[in-house]
Amino acid sequence: MWFKVDYRSSKPVYEQIKERIKEQILTKKLNPGEYLPSIRTLAQDIGVNLNTVSRSYRELEAEGFVLSEKGLGYTVKTVQDDKIETEIMDEFAKYVKKLKRSGIPQNKAIETIKNIYGNGGEESGTCPDKQS
Repeated sequence: MWFKVDYRSSKPVYEQIKERIKEQILTKKLNPGEYLPSIRTLAQDIGVNLNTVSRSYRELEAEGFVLSEKGLGYTVKTVQDDKIETEIMDEFAKYVKKLKRSGIPQNKAIETIKNIYGNGGEESGTCPDKQS
């Protein structure tokens, strides 16, 4: 499977699933017309409840990212890249505001971003102080 769930995250699992699928659409790893894994298959692959995956898929459909085809499953819809990018940047802005409110210096935040981008986007490259 193309992603793992972070059970330590404060973000609900269904939200993590939605984000990963949106990332796959934005990076063209999932293209319009392609089928998503069945709810049962994805739930088994990532070790979550069927209802969790079902909720993610329903919300993705409500947001216009996928289309439910009765008896066939969910397919990726044609989505404007800027729609996903805007959503990601809005979420990023929330985190930046949280950093600022927490008193984290701007240079430290920028250094963390540079480290993550330098690691090819790997999530393991987080805070500069925590690197080994």
